[in-house]
Amino acid sequence: MGEEKREVIFRDIRRYCCEFCGLCRSKKSLIASHIQSHHQDEMDSRKDEAKRKEGSTMNVCEECGVSFQKPAHLKQHMQSHSLEIEVV
Repeated sequence: MGEEKREVIFRDIRRYCCEFCGLCRSKKSLIASHIQSHHQDEMDSRKDEAKRKEGSTMNVCEECGVSFQKPAHLKQHMQSHSLEIEVV
């Protein structure tokens, strides 16, 4: 009689996608294992690029050439040079 047809809405539960090939899975661990087994070369090249970028952004002391990863550490180190100048 007055039966209404319900429209079926498809909901894709796969939420984690491989950034290299677009493969989607429902669990993050499945994507992680996929990337490790199929895209190890791409991951290695990304790590190498990150290391190169990290090296170029080092904070280097102009007085003695020591390098620091954080600007705050360089600033603290520079204070030690200013103490040397005052004492001399």
